[in-house]
Amino acid sequence: MTKKSLAEQVPDAVAAAIEGEVALTLFALIERMPAHIRDAQPSKRAIVGALKGLGWRPLKRADDTILYRAPQIASDPLARRDRAGGNIAADELRLLIERAERLEEEKKGIADDIKDVMAEAKSRGYDAKAIRAIIAIRKKDKDAYQEEQAILDLYLTAMGMA
Repeated sequence: MTKKSLAEQVPDAVAAAIEGEVALTLFALIERMPAHIRDAQPSKRAIVGALKGLGWRPLKRADDTILYRAPQIASDPLARRDRAGGNIAADELRLLIERAERLEEEKKGIADDIKDVMAEAKSRGYDAKAIRAIIAIRKKDKDAYQEEQAILDLYLTAMGMA
């Protein structure tokens, strides 16, 4: 079994934390999440994305805090049909689509976070292209990388470039 990344764990933790609730602030939600998720400090964007993916909607209060409210099931036509004996597959399909949309939203958020990291690295004088190359190398198996590097060195020597 492979270990899930933080981005994969956040939606599950959010779903577990909101179970049985009708409204929560972001702070209260984070407090209800497992300690290992809280300690990893997931981005606010990931948590809010998970809430929205589950149908929760923000409501700004007078004190400028945001209260997230559970979806109104009675207004969901698919849910009404299910209670009336309709097709449960439609509800499953809707949930799968919403999950895929939520993951796409999280993917975009992660891509934005990576762009921010690269912009910060560039602003501090680092070469973003070199950082990306290092990340690609770290993803590779050590032996495969060493073999690839040995072949590259051999070819460069043969070309008189080493």
